[in-house]
Amino acid sequence: MRSNLVSAGPSKLTVGACWAAWEADGSASSGSAFLQCVASWIEGTAAQLLRDHWRTGTQRPSSTELHERLRHHLALVAHDGQATYLQALDLARHAVLEEIRRAQAETA
Repeated sequence: MRSNLVSAGPSKLTVGACWAAWEADGSASSGSAFLQCVASWIEGTAAQLLRDHWRTGTQRPSSTELHERLRHHLALVAHDGQATYLQALDLARHAVLEEIRRAQAETA
């Protein structure tokens, strides 16, 4: 019989708890934990944005560049402290999409 004092492993925080911690303390470690929780969302969102139609002459960003921009916008929202993590994901995606649209308009 296993003792109640023995842990089955480190406890894993939920994405919501990681977001709340990042909003509350703004630390790099809290940010890193949240970004790790949403890593698959970052990858998938970047892939969706790269699949969009790109005008001739527009420099298409790399997947890594889009990952960085999504992380940047998530950090901005976290430091603002006014959104749930789901709202933050939506805000970050729309902010990067707006950056892409502006870049495309500049080359039009």
